[in-house]
Amino acid sequence: MKNPWLAFVLNLLLFGGGYIYNGKRKMLGFALIIAWILIRYGEITIFLTNLVPQKWLVLFVGLVVLMFSLASDAYSEAKKINEAIKK
Repeated sequence: MKNPWLAFVLNLLLFGGGYIYNGKRKMLGFALIIAWILIRYGEITIFLTNLVPQKWLVLFVGLVVLMFSLASDAYSEAKKINEAIKK
C-alpha cells in the first residue's frame, strides 16, 4: 500500500519524488528531479543577480503552481495504486 500523503509531500518538496515512491513513472520522476535542479539554479541566479526581478516573480509563481499540480497528481496516483491492490 502506498501512502498518498507521502507521495504528495515528496512531489511537493522535490519534483518527481512522489512518482519514484509510487513506482509507476520512475523515469518521469528522475527527469523531473533533473529539471527541478536546473530550474532552481536558474531561478536563484535570476534572483541573486537582480537580472529581471518582475520575471522572477512570474517564474516563482509558475513553479509553485506546478509543484502543487504534481503533488496532487502523485496523491491521486497513490490512491489508484491502493484501489488496484484492494481488488
